[in-house]
Amino acid sequence: MSLSFLSECKEKVFNRIDSLLPDTNKIASSMRYSALADSKCIRAGLVFASGNLNKEISNSALIDMATSIELMHTYSLIHDDLPSMDNDEMRRGQAANHIKFNEATAILTGDALQALAYENIVSSPNITQLQKILSIKTLSNACGHEGMILGQQYDLDAENNEYNDIKKIHELKTGRLIRVAMTMPHLGNEKQKNQLILLDEVGRDLGLAFQIIDDVLEVSSDSSTLGKSNQSDLMNEKLTYVNTFGKQASIDQAHALSSACISKLESSFHDNEVTALLELAKFMVERKS
Repeated sequence: MSLSFLSECKEKVFNRIDSLLPDTNKIASSMRYSALADSKCIRAGLVFASGNLNKEISNSALIDMATSIELMHTYSLIHDDLPSMDNDEMRRGQAANHIKFNEATAILTGDALQALAYENIVSSPNITQLQKILSIKTLSNACGHEGMILGQQYDLDAENNEYNDIKKIHELKTGRLIRVAMTMPHLGNEKQKNQLILLDEVGRDLGLAFQIIDDVLEVSSDSSTLGKSNQSDLMNEKLTYVNTFGKQASIDQAHALSSACISKLESSFHDNEVTALLELAKFMVERKS
């Protein structure tokens, strides 16, 4: 179910990106190259699955939210791959943006995708004014100097043995954006305050589980299957769950986190309301790429 659900979510988001980004110049071409590259669109899937719990939000609003989160995620990947960061040459089964174009264009492309993510929310006719303000605030906080970017800095510091909290790195670098994907559809709805808290907790734990499995796949899969280099962590001497706790312990931890999230969702909602979320929680730790 998860793969077909994610495929439907990806189609909606890619159609929206296509309409937002006509291929009119080099930057737009570069943005389209990375943003429309084949991906699982798990974050978008979480937006739609979580949004199913809010009967007061439209599908059009969810499309705009999911699109902005995917644009933000793509920007982060382009910058992660840069020679000054992780120096990776392949992403999503194709040449990394700075390889296809050049490093300067890749930097500008990431910047432009981040700006477009915010612009898409602000200009959306489907999202209320309050939702827009809270969405921008939450997204900027998650991706800024106390969120995803701080996680990236800690990740770089860990290469030089200047930081060693792998859980914090994963919670910030990967987990914060996944948390936003879970909560954005519910921002501004005071009636769902307790629900919002629970979804934020689930997003935090699923984000950590997701990245732990990424660490596991890096050492147990191949570049062709992953669509990116499976030697990156090793070459960059990254701090990972696997080299900290071991492969099996990492797998066990990821599955424990996913199971705890599933239990929370099952005890808080009717099964038919959270079917997609439950399937995604399983898929995020059982995936092969």
